[in-house]
Amino acid sequence: MMSLKVKNLLFPVLVAFMCTTFSSSSPVPPDVKINQDAQQLAESYLKQYYNMSSVKTRSKNGNSVSEKVKEMQRFFGLNVTGTLDSETLAMMKKPRCGIPDVAKYSTFASKPKWPTNKITYRIVNYTPDMSPVDVDNSIAMAFKVWSDVSPLTFIKINSGTADIMISFASKEHGDFHPFDGPSGTLAHAFSPGSGLGGDAHFDNDETWTTSSRKFNLYLVAAHELGHSLGLDHSSNPIALMYPTYKYVNTNGYQLPKDDVEGIQSIYGKPPAKQLTATDQEETSVPTQPQTTKTQATTLFHCNPNLSLDAAAYLNNDVLFFKDGQVFRKHKNGSLTVASIQTKWTSLPTNIDAALNWSGRKSIVIIKGQDIWIIDNLGRVFKDPRLKVSSLGFPNNSPKIDAAVNIEHMKKILFFTGDSYYSLNARTKQMKFGNKISVDFPGIGSKVDSAFQLDDSYYFTSGPLLFQYDINKKRVISTQQISALLGCQT
Repeated sequence: MMSLKVKNLLFPVLVAFMCTTFSSSSPVPPDVKINQDAQQLAESYLKQYYNMSSVKTRSKNGNSVSEKVKEMQRFFGLNVTGTLDSETLAMMKKPRCGIPDVAKYSTFASKPKWPTNKITYRIVNYTPDMSPVDVDNSIAMAFKVWSDVSPLTFIKINSGTADIMISFASKEHGDFHPFDGPSGTLAHAFSPGSGLGGDAHFDNDETWTTSSRKFNLYLVAAHELGHSLGLDHSSNPIALMYPTYKYVNTNGYQLPKDDVEGIQSIYGKPPAKQLTATDQEETSVPTQPQTTKTQATTLFHCNPNLSLDAAAYLNNDVLFFKDGQVFRKHKNGSLTVASIQTKWTSLPTNIDAALNWSGRKSIVIIKGQDIWIIDNLGRVFKDPRLKVSSLGFPNNSPKIDAAVNIEHMKKILFFTGDSYYSLNARTKQMKFGNKISVDFPGIGSKVDSAFQLDDSYYFTSGPLLFQYDINKKRVISTQQISALLGCQT
């Protein structure tokens, strides 16, 4: 009997995200006779995705086209008629992935999984459509979608063979499953295993973006990596693992319940955080965390996919805010942690942004439309009249992702989505609509936090920290946030 390992190599998981729009041709009306092309389309579709046998075999076992059409209609939630009506033919014409939809015929029927919770990945090459930083961030955040709801930890390596090798390729690319040019199949991946197992390939003939234009790499990769981890497709149209591509707002994206239940059925729930704040004081954090690869979990701040909510400078220390906790990086290099509400009871549990004020002697905290000020003695002040909208934003004030005070330029920058606003501290005039990727080349298209330390400015995007030369508009250095917090990855 063929082993599961060999099967995984012979039956790759062709995971494709497709555009949900069609050509301009109209679907076949229900009262129009189905032509030969439509009949051939249906037979080919049902053979590939619903295990319909050949005409010769069907004549012996009664496995009719009608029954397979009903199966397909049930999966997609269509009107179950067993006939090739216009709605069914329209669904068949949609670009889609290459694996079967019905679970008992799926190449994932045996539920393959990785034997360890610590999984490595490597990005072998890059698409010309995006900067390498944006690609790195998109892939890292796609992994984070799954690590947030499972015990899995993903570690990026830059050389050698990783568990999951990620690459961009066109047409025939060495795995016997060539891409088909623009549109159609966007990507495919292989189920967990050795060799090609877990690898994800993206069609280089597509246009990849960080926005709603064309195909959003983050969303496509998140779906693809679900397959790399052992998930098959879901018939729930809201699920990330639904066969067809649909853009959704990626800001604060939360994995749908269907996908959470799917990944947890394979790997279980995420462990409790190992690093927590005490009720009364800051806790010292080890600067040399465990690095054994066989470990199932790691310290919270040593997660290689760790991103930040906000950062600021106070009393010679840098404060990093994440998930209701504040990490204090002391000037001597030591690190302590406390819950935000243990330190400052009047602050909200989670915050959106922070920036320094008054010569870095105080911190402005932003959450939604509300603003608080922490002075150098650690006291918190809040004026209910002071709101984000009062700073000069348009009527519908945006959610602030990050902010930084560029003191020598007399400017305060507010980052939101892929743009930023610039407030002139002298004239109190607000400048709108600046693109992050254009004015800050090299740091990506989204900023999670920003701060000044000594004479340098720092920006974080996803799991990466960028030291940036504001005057020359260039990145000086890049490192992982977990490394900044004393971890070896």
